[in-house]
Amino acid sequence: MRELEKALTELGKKAGFAALTGSLRDASRPIIKDARKRAPRDSGKLAKGIRNQVFRGKGKSNSVATLHIGFHRRTAWYGQILERGAKRHEIKNRPSSKKKGLSLGADLVRGRVNHPGTKAYPMLKGSFDAKHKEALKILQTRLRQRVIIETIKKYGKAA
Repeated sequence: MRELEKALTELGKKAGFAALTGSLRDASRPIIKDARKRAPRDSGKLAKGIRNQVFRGKGKSNSVATLHIGFHRRTAWYGQILERGAKRHEIKNRPSSKKKGLSLGADLVRGRVNHPGTKAYPMLKGSFDAKHKEALKILQTRLRQRVIIETIKKYGKAA
């Protein structure tokens, strides 16, 4: 890995980030695949909503990146609640709401509702624990390949 880090810094910020980004996305695939298998299948939106995203780091070098694996904000917003669970809590009707009550399924409830909470259903944590070694192997091989490809792009075949 140290040789790969050195090769990335020699490539420069732009090419190094491109190599690292693609490698991280490839390495996250087994974790995402396993998490989608573990997700409940009521509508299928939760499984489809498990995604990855790579962010440019804020360290000394701009070629440092961070990989996030999580739930899509719009389609699978409830994934975080299922992942961590929820404590017992009270749901109150908003005073600014135009509705005259809370809609829970087909029922309309006025005022407040005591929610019993939700047991944790750790899809991402379980899949990370099961597949992180496989993901690291993929990261190493893909990073080597992508460093070679980016080097050829930058310096030509003579390098």
